[in-house]
Amino acid sequence: MAIKSKFFDRTFRDTTKERADIVTIVSRAETKDTVITIYERKNTLVIHSKNDVTNHASISKGKGQIRDWEIAYIIEHILKVTEKDVSLYTRGNGIIHIRTKEECVI
Repeated sequence: MAIKSKFFDRTFRDTTKERADIVTIVSRAETKDTVITIYERKNTLVIHSKNDVTNHASISKGKGQIRDWEIAYIIEHILKVTEKDVSLYTRGNGIIHIRTKEECVI
């Protein structure tokens, strides 16, 4: 199922079933109650993990840089929070992590 975006009518597609390899690897580092979902658009990959305590998305791109609209889309449509309710950080490998602030997770 594709999620329609109001951001230039672009779409991130849920590829969780096709990317069982990624789900298996990510699940090893998470608790049993964590739900892992994979979204893709062209060469942008989003790994979303959510449970009762955390709501986190990792964004990576094979070529080029992650665009501002992609970050905004992920915050609004995948994490389902507002921009002020998240913290962003980047590791040396270029992956952007977006984590909701603990008080925002229901």
